[in-house]
Amino acid sequence: MAEDQNADESGGGGGSSKKLMILIILAIAVLGAGGGAAWFMMGSGEEEETHTTEKKYEKDSGEAHGDEPGPIVELDPFVLNLADREELRYLKISIKLELDRPEEQTDYPVKVPAIRDALLVLLSSKDSHLLRTTNGKRRVRDEILSRANGVMNKGKIANVFFTDFVIQ
Repeated sequence: MAEDQNADESGGGGGSSKKLMILIILAIAVLGAGGGAAWFMMGSGEEEETHTTEKKYEKDSGEAHGDEPGPIVELDPFVLNLADREELRYLKISIKLELDRPEEQTDYPVKVPAIRDALLVLLSSKDSHLLRTTNGKRRVRDEILSRANGVMNKGKIANVFFTDFVIQ
């Protein structure tokens, strides 16, 4: 009888050890599957946003200039503080704007101070984390286009180009 009890104890210990090992492996598999699903869902959403933004940008720029780009005008470079709270960050940015028609047929020359003001307010409200990503730069480009066109009365800005973009 003592031998049966010892056999039960050693067999029972091995069985609970096996059960524990199976539970651990099962828990790791469930967590891995959940993490993989979350990564896939988050990754595919970002990819769709990127493709949507790229298609919108291609569509906008394709309609804006057709075969030939419009005249390009350059704004003086901006050097400004960003809205980061944890650390003082600066942005130096040079922007060129593509007009939809010759400059003489627009009110662009008289609207330059108002355009610079609108862009200064917009850019200084941005955080460096946003501006470091490609999608963030695209969003800011779209916002610049919309703000500049909001100032213009005669003629429109067809496209925005960053020719210098430094965050420090």
